[in-house]
Amino acid sequence: MATATQQNGQPGSANKEEQRTNGRPPLGGERRNRPMRGRPSPEERAEHNRERLQDPQSLLLLPRTPEGRVIVGMLFPLDKAVNRLRLSAGHSLSVSEVQGQLDRIHEWVSRGQELLKAMGVSEQDFGPAPALNYQYRLTLAGQRNARVITPRSEETKKVSRVAEKLDGVILHTRMSCDDLAQAEHLFTNIHELIRRLHELIAEFCALVELPYRTPREAEDVFRERPNPDAQMPVTAGGPVPPRATT
Repeated sequence: MATATQQNGQPGSANKEEQRTNGRPPLGGERRNRPMRGRPSPEERAEHNRERLQDPQSLLLLPRTPEGRVIVGMLFPLDKAVNRLRLSAGHSLSVSEVQGQLDRIHEWVSRGQELLKAMGVSEQDFGPAPALNYQYRLTLAGQRNARVITPRSEETKKVSRVAEKLDGVILHTRMSCDDLAQAEHLFTNIHELIRRLHELIAEFCALVELPYRTPREAEDVFRERPNPDAQMPVTAGGPVPPRATT
């Protein structure tokens, strides 16, 4: 509850005018420091991205596919969970237990790299991307698909590199493949990889008592696809198509 200082130096109730003028930042600054709630506007997200870019360790990611957006969105709870896991080593969790959990992320990264190699990505491409000019990064941070994260663990950095490469390969395959039917198994493997990451994050969060829910963007990736060979029910008016999901 806001209070004001009376003439005798004792705290007292503040009237509305005093609340607006004494000891409070202007409305703009108040909004800047307030955590984003709900779905931010494009302008709010761009401002938030630019603030995060001030950290030299920040990563700017620009996913262009639904799958890329899903993995990038998962980086934030992953980083928080892994950071808390590491802080718990030798304290609330044994060192061997924490290392065992971290090894599962390393296995996921290796699986992702093997999938990328099968899709034509060379091993030397798995390293960090070349640094961009800061002013150019600020411009890119204003794009609607831009996400900025400051990783607190090496695991987050490695997963982000896999996400970035997968996003590029998926986009290239969809736009240039002559016969997309031949690439169907690749998309299946990618979706399985994303689902596995989601499961790992959920287990990590449960272990360190962090809330976690399925990302909104992941619901389409995880949704079961209708079987085109399945027989549709028939009524007097003809076959009944499956209900469209919204």
